[in-house]
Amino acid sequence: MRKSRILLLDVVILLSFLPACGTMPPPPTPKPVMPQAGLWSQSYTGECAGREAETLLITQMDESKIVFGEFELLRNEAGEYAGSAVFYAPMPVDGRDIPYEISYVLRASEGGGFSGTETIIEGGGHGLACPIALVYEGAEVNQRK
Repeated sequence: MRKSRILLLDVVILLSFLPACGTMPPPPTPKPVMPQAGLWSQSYTGECAGREAETLLITQMDESKIVFGEFELLRNEAGEYAGSAVFYAPMPVDGRDIPYEISYVLRASEGGGFSGTETIIEGGGHGLACPIALVYEGAEVNQRK
């Protein structure tokens, strides 16, 4: 009788561990990987699809801003990165420098890149907005295609 009690006690103890099996918390959901600084290709889409793609060297990219060349795009409340820079170009007729502004509004797209618009506004107020896509090309300059 004593052996059966010990055996019964052993079985009860083992059974008490069974419900714990399979109740482990699920593994943590991986946080989306933020794209990184490096070489990015900027291609034009939509009505501007015929324009030549450009290569951008993005020197800083984090949750708060994207920096390349003269541009510092800051993340706004809508989760978009927006910013602009002013440049000057000489007029062919009289050589005067005419200002123009290039602005970007980018949002993360599926697959790790960005999509948005590049808008160029000339000093006279005329503007052209083109849809664009940015795709990561690599971490180092010498990886250029």
